Amino acid sequence: MAQQDVSELLNALRPALQAAAKNVLRHAYGPDGLPWGTRFSDLEDVAVRVGDLLATEVLQAALQRQAHGDPPAPLRGCPTCGGPPGRPAHEPRRVRSRRGPVAWDEPAAFCDRCRRAFFPSVPEPGP
Repeated sequence: MAQQDVSELLNALRPALQAAAKNVLRHAYGPDGLPWGTRFSDLEDVAVRVGDLLATEVLQAALQRQAHGDPPAPLRGCPTCGGPPGRPAHEPRRVRSRRGPVAWDEPAAFCDRCRRAFFPSVPEPGP
């Protein structure tokens, strides 16, 4: 995604993020808001950690949703023989993102003809 596309996406998300920020503050500090005298650095620490948690939750939700959806047609069959995959399963996958660990269940399949396991979500290089 190009930098301009990301900027446009963030501009479109701004109202939802502003509402989420107000909701987070209400849940964190109650209906009266931030206690008077709270140091800026303390509030900043909370804001940074909330941002990191939001980032990992967005990544995890997006990856989990994609993993449980239908893959594009070119990724539905065995990459070796092109036959239909049998015995679908999910393999746990965990990576460390720039904002923290992210885990999801990656789709996996086993081709009975080729006797090989593969992950339909990852296209393999062609000849």
